[in-house]
Amino acid sequence: MNESCIQHIASVWKEKTNAANQFFNEGNFKKALLVYEEALFRAEVLCSNKLKTDRLGVPHKQIFAISCNNIAYTYEEIGEIKKGEKMLQRVVYYFLFLTKENQGNNSIIQKELKRALFTYIDFANRNNLEANGYQKIVHRIQQEFKTIPSI
Repeated sequence: MNESCIQHIASVWKEKTNAANQFFNEGNFKKALLVYEEALFRAEVLCSNKLKTDRLGVPHKQIFAISCNNIAYTYEEIGEIKKGEKMLQRVVYYFLFLTKENQGNNSIIQKELKRALFTYIDFANRNNLEANGYQKIVHRIQQEFKTIPSI
């Protein structure tokens, strides 16, 4: 994939995300979800071209996290909490994978992993999710990375 294609995909991701944000803010959650999913598809394409996106300065890791978070919050609004939880878990495991694979700047990835974990825990607490589920994730990450403080 050439550089102009990568830049175009990043631009379309931004347009889709902005449009979905508008639908979300208007309370049109079903439409927002559809457009956020279209944005996520672009984010996944960017992530699959990480060498080129890194060279171009396209923050594909953050774009992926934003897309998943947007979908999770939309699921929360329409009462599909488990689907929202799965999206946030996906972000946590994505950054865990990147850290284990040592892809890119490890300090940035660990920072994003912490952010994803705190976002997930906030979502779980807000929605009274079973503590055992998210504590397993926290414990696993703490075992992998002693830099994450005890929660």
